[in-house]
Amino acid sequence: MNYFSKLFILFTLFTTFFSCQPKADYDVITEPMNGFAFNMNDSARGAKSIKDLSCYFFVALQSQISFEQFKKFIPDSSDIAAIYNLTQTQIPSGNFLKANADTVMNRIQNGFNSARSKPAVLHSDWKDASLVRVMVIEIEDQKLPSKKIVIEATDGKTTLRASAKCMQIGDRWFIGEDIRYGV
Repeated sequence: MNYFSKLFILFTLFTTFFSCQPKADYDVITEPMNGFAFNMNDSARGAKSIKDLSCYFFVALQSQISFEQFKKFIPDSSDIAAIYNLTQTQIPSGNFLKANADTVMNRIQNGFNSARSKPAVLHSDWKDASLVRVMVIEIEDQKLPSKKIVIEATDGKTTLRASAKCMQIGDRWFIGEDIRYGV
């Protein structure tokens, strides 16, 4: 088999594979910090919009707010109880809600710490970066409105990305799970 035959077969496989991939419904928010009102004194938990949640995620990665302050954007046991009520699911008995909230918090904190520290490998840091854009990807077939956010920042020489799955509880947005450095 000659070079061009192999190349044609690879091209055909590549085209077939990528043409069968599901198409994600997504929006891109450019310059997301424009119009963002940094207000940690808002008494409500969660963020009022997915854009605001993305900006709070970014300023937390920059260490402008501590992880303790960022917890306001992560579901606690009362938010998890609200999820059960909104999805009309039976709440398990016992200390389940607190244990579940603690598990969620620990997973998110581990992902967050990893996402915050990984730019050091690239000799970069979130502190020196500016938020350039946010990609908001719809997550379908969920009992609650859910989206994945991918934030993209740059310090002028390095592009940094972090992602998280988010959910809407009532009229507020929360980081639900899966914080990662990259996509």
